[in-house]
Amino acid sequence: MSLRAYRVIKIECAQPNSFNLWHDDKLVDFLDREYGFFEGMNEGGGLTEVPVEGLKEALANPELELGEDVIEALKRDIEAAEHEGEQDVQYYCY
Repeated sequence: MSLRAYRVIKIECAQPNSFNLWHDDKLVDFLDREYGFFEGMNEGGGLTEVPVEGLKEALANPELELGEDVIEALKRDIEAAEHEGEQDVQYYCY
């Protein structure tokens, strides 16, 4: 058995963005501390995954001070993942 690497041709992102890594710093710090948000990224960004349960935990945490737009976006992300039977939401950060 082997694992192979493939060149990426196209990444398609949902619009609008779910959150901003600079402005939503409390959320990003939480996701990194609890779920290793930055582990797979380089300095310029990259792909990462967050468990649906982690997003639900973030929504329930008033200390993160999430804006209404971020709350609605995370709810959409959770709904889309659950609709597809996925346990994680993949984010492309650039």
